[in-house]
Amino acid sequence: MKISINTAEKQDLLLLPGINLSEAEAIMRERDRNTGFATTDEFMIYVAKLDVPPHLYKAIENRIEVTSVRSGSARVIDF
Repeated sequence: MKISINTAEKQDLLLLPGINLSEAEAIMRERDRNTGFATTDEFMIYVAKLDVPPHLYKAIENRIEVTSVRSGSARVIDF
């Protein structure tokens, strides 16, 4: 089963290889700041900025999926 990085809880992110508590929290902050990750590549670029060892990148990439996150706010304009 893959972990959806845009909806995963902290304990789910901790199941990813090489992800510790501070990295899981950083992922959640970045995700919330940008309303989610748009692609797996975008997420992996972010992971590369963390202290995750490069030899774990492929293992992480194989265990995640990106599902779109819809914004809860929308603006309707009536003409």
